[in-house]
Formats: sequence, C-alpha cells, structure tokens
Amino acid sequence: MLPSSVSDTPTGGPGRANREIPAIVRRMMRTHTWIATTGGPHLLIADEELQHWRGIDRWHDYGNPADQSDYGRACRVTTWLGSIACHQRSAVVLSGDAGDMAWYSNGLDDRGFLVQWLGVDDERLIEPALRVPQLRELLESSNAERLEFETGASGAMWLIDASDRGYDLRSEHEVLALRPGSYLARAAYYHSTGLAIVVREICWISPLSNEVR
Repeated sequence: MLPSSVSDTPTGGPGRANREIPAIVRRMMRTHTWIATTGGPHLLIADEELQHWRGIDRWHDYGNPADQSDYGRACRVTTWLGSIACHQRSAVVLSGDAGDMAWYSNGLDDRGFLVQWLGVDDERLIEPALRVPQLRELLESSNAERLEFETGASGAMWLIDASDRGYDLRSEHEVLALRPGSYLARAAYYHSTGLAIVVREICWISPLSNEVR
C-alpha cells in the first residue's frame, strides 16, 4: 500500500489518468522487496550520483516550471521512463502510474524487470507473467516506451522515492547490482486474470562509453 504523507514530504505527483484497473484485492504477504513512494515517482540512479540527488530540497510546486528542485523536475515527467540531469550523469525517472515497485533480476546481473504493482491477487502470479509471450510482444512492440541509460563504474543502481535526499535516505530503497554498462529499458502495461502491472525491462547492451574496448 502507498504510505500516507509525512510532515515534509509531498503526497501528489503525476499519473496516467483514466486507466481502468481491475478490482483486484491487494494482499499483504509479499516475497519481494516492494518500494513505495509518498505519491510521486520512483527514481533509478547510479551509486556514483546518489549523494548529489537533493529530492525535495527547495521543492515548492512541481507544476511550476520555475521549480528546478530535483523532485519538481522528476514530477514533471509523466511517462513510465524518463531521464533528467543529475550532476555529471542522468537519473531515470519511473513515473506514469502510482504503485509499489520491485526488482526481479535474471540472476546474472545484466537483465531484469522493475515491476510496478497496480493490482495483484497473488504475488506468485508475477514471475510466470514475466515469461509469457504476450508480455514479450508488448515490450518489443512500437508502442512500448524505450530509454537508454548508463550505470556508473560500479554498476550499482539505487531504486528510491524521488522525493528522498540521496545523502540521507529516509524512505524504502533497494540497490540493483548490475553489470556496469549501457542499458536499454522498455516499459509496457500488462494485465491478465488477477494481475495488473507495469513492467519495465532492463537489458545490458554495451560497455560504458568511457571503457577501453
């Protein structure tokens, strides 16, 4: 469940309007680590850039383009995949829908899925759904969102609430241990009986641009 607001943290953010989500019961028993936000987007950011993310520092109104706070800029992204500048690199904004998010790795550090929980009868439905041909078709279709991004030299990427301050994380977060390099992210909405999720697939495509080949 999304947490209620806290004293200095915003509770609103962009979202995809008029999405009809099946009436699905959310169950509390979860086997993966599910990262919630306080209403705004999630953020995927390289370990090397984390301390430079300022979150809600100087935030006042994400709807005002004059608000150049990190959180304000992130909230103006309304797609499932977006990129905004952070220090010497870019951070990936995961917006478009509200819902907790978990990392499903392939176990080989170069591929996996960020799954956003919109409505799920049983968490055990998710892993089989990630292997069905219908989802593969959606992710490879021309309608799927796409974004390329790079990790830092360590490969570690942090999944956080975009309102959080990277140097003082207070909300839930998770570290994705990835192979350093460039990645292609693709996103699509998938639903079946008892299941409604946004799936963001992340795949390694090449070494870092500054690596010696």
